[in-house]
Amino acid sequence: MDWHLPLVISALIFAAFLVFKLRPAMGENGRTRAAGLKAAQERLAAAKGERERAAALCDAAEACASLGRTGAAISYWVRAMRTDPTSVPIVERAASSLAHRPGAIEKVMWRKLADTPWTGEGRDATAAALKALSSAYSRKPKFHPRARALAHALEVITPATEGER
Repeated sequence: MDWHLPLVISALIFAAFLVFKLRPAMGENGRTRAAGLKAAQERLAAAKGERERAAALCDAAEACASLGRTGAAISYWVRAMRTDPTSVPIVERAASSLAHRPGAIEKVMWRKLADTPWTGEGRDATAAALKALSSAYSRKPKFHPRARALAHALEVITPATEGER
């Protein structure tokens, strides 16, 4: 009987942890954000053009990120970037929306870099993705070499202005 008590206590603590982590968005603020997500999903379903669809995807991604649904936010950001691959504001919105989740920024931006040509029309969006990745990597000392490598890649794809030479 001695070992039953710690087992029951740990099971109760685990159950309380699960209830806490899987709780629905509560309070007025959570309901407002959930309503914003639903509205963005409705706009996405009704979107006719590519720009309108990309804007609705961005709004849905920001709503998911604010609700703590990082996985859904990542998928919405990737879809938005594939819908409008040359858009710099989408990349910047994704970086600011996921600023507190460097792992999520890494997933989104590497997919962006893999899907978009680094030259031509996509160069500015690629540069924005490289900046966001470099910023995410520069937060931890063990990733500083990656941040420097991305900074070098950024220097290669963005032409220097006359004042910088």
